[in-house]
Amino acid sequence: MRFSKTDAPGFAARRGLTGRPRALPERLFRVPSAAADLDEPVPQPHPEAELAGRYRLEPLVREWLLEIQVRGCSQRTIAWYAHKMDWYGRFGSAKTLAELTGFEFKRYLAQEQSRGISDNSLHGHFQVLKAFGNWACREGYPVDAAMLRVRAPKVAQKEMESFTPQQIEAVLQETSTGWTRMAAEILLGTGMRVGELCALTLEDVEDDGDAAFLKIKRGKGAKFRRVPVSRQLRRELVRYVNRLRPECQSDRLLVLSDGTPVTVGCVSNLFGRLHRRLGFRVYAHKFRHTFATEYLRRGGEIERLRRILGHTTYVMVIRSIHLDKGDLYRDFESCAPF
Repeated sequence: MRFSKTDAPGFAARRGLTGRPRALPERLFRVPSAAADLDEPVPQPHPEAELAGRYRLEPLVREWLLEIQVRGCSQRTIAWYAHKMDWYGRFGSAKTLAELTGFEFKRYLAQEQSRGISDNSLHGHFQVLKAFGNWACREGYPVDAAMLRVRAPKVAQKEMESFTPQQIEAVLQETSTGWTRMAAEILLGTGMRVGELCALTLEDVEDDGDAAFLKIKRGKGAKFRRVPVSRQLRRELVRYVNRLRPECQSDRLLVLSDGTPVTVGCVSNLFGRLHRRLGFRVYAHKFRHTFATEYLRRGGEIERLRRILGHTTYVMVIRSIHLDKGDLYRDFESCAPF
């Protein structure tokens, strides 16, 4: 065992440091009692409660939604944010910024969880309130720091769904000729989002002779990209534009029989009818997952797939892929070490 100079034997005597050692403060030896550990902490007032109490949430939310609109978010995204904040205005307790504390944030999430809503819906409430708090903090409003530290609720991972070859054939057979068949074929052949599908115009169909592309001028996050089109889908696009698309003043690629542009609501209603007729779930992102899975199954590169889907990271690409039991077991016997 080694000693420092001050701890060595005889050091105190040589230095003339005899007598009782200096008493240390009692607070260093004080041990909290078990009862003190069980006491609930006394809630502290907001450091700027008087100032924050002057700001009501309703006008702040309107200002926030206007900024989201200016930033270029889609109307669907803005409506989703507005719906979540309207829901909090009806069932939340805070009316001013001072009342929107970390405790109130957690209380509201627990309240919504007790209602039995899904994990994704609960996470949506968290995302919107957290985004509003972060925006208010950036704008210089007095926001409770504890509110910004609230962590996201856990979301259980679910297996991605994709169409089987039999289901794809059933969907194509059930959709009549016209925009309904064209919408299903574009979603299956490109993996684009339904909002991007409805925003396509006639100018967005690029045919260079050797290859064809669909331009997505304003995808998610206001990003531009080109999506390649297979020869089969290219033939169906030309046939639809030349024979089946009604003459109208609209420049949208997909239009109804009266020339009205197809909206996201029209496509959602179509999927609802297909669900009732076919007996299995039909929704927009299932087409996206099917395209991503089939693209990789047939030897496509993940970097090209990322660009085609419009994702920023590979994590989002992986989430779009559905590997069934056959995919997982393929080559397993030859690759497993035991």
